[in-house]
Amino acid sequence: MKLNLYDFDDTIYHGNSAFHFFIFCWKKGLIKTSHALKIPFKWIQYITKNITYTQLQEFIASGLSNIDNLDELLEEFWEKHKKNLKLFYINKKDRSKDIIISASAEFLLEPIAKELGVKKLIGSDVDRKTGKAARPMCRGEEKVIEFKKQYPKAEINEAYGNSSHDIPYMKLAKQAFMVKGNKLHDFKTYKPNILVRFWRWGWSIYHKNEEIWNYLLVGGVTTLIGVGSFILFSRGLSLHYVVANVMSWTVAVIFAYCAYRWFVFHSKEKNKVKEFVYFIEARILTLLLDTGMMIALVDLVSIDDIIAKLMVSVVIVIANYLISKFVVFKKPRN
Repeated sequence: MKLNLYDFDDTIYHGNSAFHFFIFCWKKGLIKTSHALKIPFKWIQYITKNITYTQLQEFIASGLSNIDNLDELLEEFWEKHKKNLKLFYINKKDRSKDIIISASAEFLLEPIAKELGVKKLIGSDVDRKTGKAARPMCRGEEKVIEFKKQYPKAEINEAYGNSSHDIPYMKLAKQAFMVKGNKLHDFKTYKPNILVRFWRWGWSIYHKNEEIWNYLLVGGVTTLIGVGSFILFSRGLSLHYVVANVMSWTVAVIFAYCAYRWFVFHSKEKNKVKEFVYFIEARILTLLLDTGMMIALVDLVSIDDIIAKLMVSVVIVIANYLISKFVVFKKPRN
């Protein structure tokens, strides 16, 4: 059996249908604004790998849990939004061998899939009442897994997608197309513009060692906070450089703990107080190193205190990473 696979959002539909439906419901007052305002923070948690894509989507979908007349809303929604379907698919006469395979919830796409007359809809299995997913969201490799589960002996004749998340199943097709706007591009020869290629190149380098890059980012921000607060205490408040150094250390270490735990090492330690104590103990060691080097550079070598602070900060960033990785955030403690 030969089948055709189509991604839905941004492939045969202009935009993201789940986002459009969420806004549609929010405008009707069916989704609390407080819930909507939490979504950007959940997105940041997903980007920083503190939650999975499935958990992100479950949270978004949970905003629909209090809606009773969901079927009527879906009918009204698609009546207004089916105009977003792209002409290349609307003009197709025979869709009997087409399968829509999407990360969007099946209950959301069921009405339009039925109207289009496709053979099958494979989407994310999300409970319309709770927002909970029965399995990982149908995205990336999950699309291939779910398709093979339902059609183990089928061949993919044609495949259509719009992003890297569709590549796993597009690679299996005899002929595949990247859909950008209303244009179809041959998958094998398609090349995105130079900005997209540059972004993907940078992103691939980042993914090879995310922890190091995240640490350098946080370390850089921590250094700016430390140096900035030192200048404020030393020059702005005219405090002795040793006192200013200790105070700037205190400000920086509080920021660093939160950032390292959440963004760099993704700590799962439940006893945060105990972990913070370990962190403080480790930072006291580097504070002593920091202060000792400052005294040596300023009093013994006569280097300007600001320049000395910058020089010392480089050493401290490296020392803090090694201690944080191999001592503080190594593993959960009982």
